[in-house]
Amino acid sequence: MPRIKPSEDVQPLSAFRANAAGFLDQVRETKRPLVLTQHGKSAAVLLEVGQYEAL
Repeated sequence: MPRIKPSEDVQPLSAFRANAAGFLDQVRETKRPLVLTQHGKSAAVLLEVGQYEAL
């Protein structure tokens, strides 16, 4: 799994809500997970399907 780039791959949940399709495209293209934060703390991780199936 590629390394996370904090400036691109850690986003607040509010930003994800506003641009979910764009973030899905980012995860598909980069194959990097997206960490979603809520109240400044990690809350969820979005993975490309192939990466999830490989777990």
